[in-house]
Amino acid sequence: MRRVGRENAVARRYEGWPVKFLAVILVFSSWASAAFSQGQSASLTISGRHSSITYFAHELLADPSVRELSIPDDPVHRGPRVYRAVPMTHLLKDITLELDDYFQVRATDNFSASIPAALLKPATGTDTEAFLAIENSAVPWPAIPGKQGSAGPFFIVWQSAMAPVGRTYWVYRVAALTVTDSPHKRWPNLGVPDALPASDPVWRGRERFVALCMACHRFNGDGEGDAGPDLATPMSPLEYFQPAAFRQFLRNPSAVRSWPGQKMPAFDEAALSNADMDAIIAWLTYKRQSMPPRKEGP
Repeated sequence: MRRVGRENAVARRYEGWPVKFLAVILVFSSWASAAFSQGQSASLTISGRHSSITYFAHELLADPSVRELSIPDDPVHRGPRVYRAVPMTHLLKDITLELDDYFQVRATDNFSASIPAALLKPATGTDTEAFLAIENSAVPWPAIPGKQGSAGPFFIVWQSAMAPVGRTYWVYRVAALTVTDSPHKRWPNLGVPDALPASDPVWRGRERFVALCMACHRFNGDGEGDAGPDLATPMSPLEYFQPAAFRQFLRNPSAVRSWPGQKMPAFDEAALSNADMDAIIAWLTYKRQSMPPRKEGP
């Protein structure tokens, strides 16, 4: 009887442990699941001059500001698309900006575009609005035509009642945005003398080169683009392309040459007018002529 009484006492002592233990397990499992989900969720970091913030895809998809956005003519996917997207003004609301600031937008594939901050976060209402489209990993987007993989996890898309926004600013596979000075302040060697007449196409060529070319290319080391070669060193493309071949190359690179891992896009007249192409060539010509002679040999 004494032994039975002792066993009952032991049983009473441990009574309720399975329930408590199960409760602890459930709490831990819930925490671990949330942590794992966040660890698996794609992230985007936006850095201002004094602070930064990181957003996770699953959090943005649940944000009250998210909306279904219909894009009638997505230039990356070459047709209509519908996205779950958040206005860029919402994401940038706590980022302090100067009038001539830019955002350096970096993608996971070495694409790096400079976008005027006033476009992404206009001070007043405009007819053009930027959005961040968010890919749901459970329902991934289709592959980009001609490429492997989708535009996700984050894709900057635009709605405009006026002229369409240039394709260079439709940045996909976005990883980070950082507030910077304008490209002309950051890389003064891109400039041309003030004495050059304002009507000279070289000025326009510089602007279009920065907007269209520096996302993938550097110029004499200046810039952040690493997807393509430097367009000043060791040689300018004007030194190894005949003028007609260079123009054809810009319009349709594959018609002139192809190479493994080719990323160079074709620029139709909607993306690059003949006048803008001539202006870029004028700027490249001017810069090549004004650069110090290249040393030959080792």
